[in-house]
Amino acid sequence: MEDKIIATVNGEPITQQAVDFELQRLIHLYQQQGMPEQQLRLQLDAIRARALEQAIGTKLLIDEAKRLDIPVSGEELDAQFDRYVMQFGGDREKFAKAVEAQGMTLDSFKQELKQGVTINKLIDQICSAVQAPTEDEIKAHYEAHQAEYATEDRVLAQHILIKPNSDSADDKAAAKSKLEAIRARIVSGESTFEMEAKAHSDCPSGKSNGGSLGWFGKGMMVKPFEDVAFAIAENEISEILETQFGYHIIVKTGEEKGHTPELEEIRDKVAEFLFHAKRGQAVADHVAELRSKADVKLA
Repeated sequence: MEDKIIATVNGEPITQQAVDFELQRLIHLYQQQGMPEQQLRLQLDAIRARALEQAIGTKLLIDEAKRLDIPVSGEELDAQFDRYVMQFGGDREKFAKAVEAQGMTLDSFKQELKQGVTINKLIDQICSAVQAPTEDEIKAHYEAHQAEYATEDRVLAQHILIKPNSDSADDKAAAKSKLEAIRARIVSGESTFEMEAKAHSDCPSGKSNGGSLGWFGKGMMVKPFEDVAFAIAENEISEILETQFGYHIIVKTGEEKGHTPELEEIRDKVAEFLFHAKRGQAVADHVAELRSKADVKLA
C-alpha cells in the first residue's frame, strides 16, 4: 500500500509514515515527562499537528545538511551503529532481527543512521553560539517555576490481584478464599510476594514484574486501593481489599514525602533544562528561516 503524502517541501513529499514517526517520538517524550494518558488523548489532535510541523522541520534540516555537504566518517557511523547493537547485549544477530521486524534492512537502517548523525552535526553547528545559562537566569527560572519542581507524596508498591470469574456470590467468595491462602503463605514465609504474584496474579504486572506497580502518587489508582497503599506501613502486607477489578493484597516497599526542593538541590537540573531550551530555540529559529525560503504545501 502506497504511503499517503501529507505535505511537500520544495516538491518533495512528506509521507504519513514520517509524520507518524514524529508523533510516536512526541508521545514518548510526553509520557517520560509524566503527562497522564487521559491528557494525551485530549491533546492528540494538537500533538498530531506538532508532529507534522516537526516532520517538515526535519525535512528542511536534511536538505540543509545536504546543501552544506556535512561529512560523516565511517568511524562516526560505526560508533553510532555499535551503540545500537550494545542495546542488544552486543548480539548483532539479535539486533539484525529487531531491525528486520521493523521492516528495514541493515543497509537501510545504516542510511537512516547516517542521516541522523548528519542532522545532529548540523544542529551542533546551529547551536555553536549557544551559551550555558547564567546564575541569574537559573535563579529567575527557579523562582518563576518553583511549584513545577515540587514533588507530591508517592509510594512504591506491589500487589496481587485475583479476579472472580463472575459477580456471583460463590465466585467472589472463591476468589477471596484463593487470595487469603496466598496471603497466608507469604505471611508465614512459605513463599514470597513476588513468587505468588508471578504464579497467581491476574494483573499483567504480576507475570512481568512480580506485582510491582512502580512509584505512584495520589489520584493515579482507584480510591480504595490508593487509601490502603498510602495507609499501610512500609513492608507491611495489607489485608484483602476489594475494588472494581477484584480482590487485592498490597505490600508497600517504599515511600517518599513530597517537598519543594531548594535551588541548590536542583541547580544542575534547571541549568540543563535552560541550556537545552536555548538550543531548541536556536534550532526552531533556524528552521523558521529555512521554511520562509522554502516552498511548503500541505496536502
